[in-house]
Amino acid sequence: MVRAVFLAVIAVLVLVLTFALASHANAVDLGHHGRVYSISEPDFLVEIQDIARKKVESGEWRRLEAEARERGKQYFEAPPAIAWLRTATLNRVRQFDPSITLTEAIQDAEGRVIFPAGTTVNPADIAPFPDALLYLNGADTRQVALAERLIKQQGDRLKVVLVDGSPAQLMRKWLRPVYFDQAGAGVRRFRIDTVPALITQKLSSDRFLTIEELKP
Repeated sequence: MVRAVFLAVIAVLVLVLTFALASHANAVDLGHHGRVYSISEPDFLVEIQDIARKKVESGEWRRLEAEARERGKQYFEAPPAIAWLRTATLNRVRQFDPSITLTEAIQDAEGRVIFPAGTTVNPADIAPFPDALLYLNGADTRQVALAERLIKQQGDRLKVVLVDGSPAQLMRKWLRPVYFDQAGAGVRRFRIDTVPALITQKLSSDRFLTIEELKP
């Protein structure tokens, strides 16, 4: 496809160049007929600044800002749920290999390549995973109760990540950060299809993560 487009562009350029050379070879100065005007185009940046100034002066800019804040507030109160996840009906444990294959080289501050592209890297070989991640449905009172029990056990080490429900509501209730798995990026990364799911590294020497599906 790219080759075909490239060849088409070359063909057009050849035709244009041929026409230009032919016209130049037979060029005749016909003089000026009628009034002549200089070509002038408006400065794009000036136009943008003028539009912004008019919106500020009319009050529209303030309205747009208020609407943006309201949309952000509504999203934070009730983000779109990840609807395809199931609720755990039994306790199950599995191991997850967090290794990734690099698509680009990793360089240090001086530009030296630490890991070339194509290298498979296990983060556990670089540093331990100190936190515990709990993915759950915040709209399910049973799962929220389970989270509260785990918070008492693990304290600040536990990071709660919702796949449904209101993170703002639970933050006000618990007085601690509550996260939301936007677009399901986390559950896809850890291949989670059932919640609640607790992710930990049991031993610092483990080269894998332990994922526990917990029946609420």
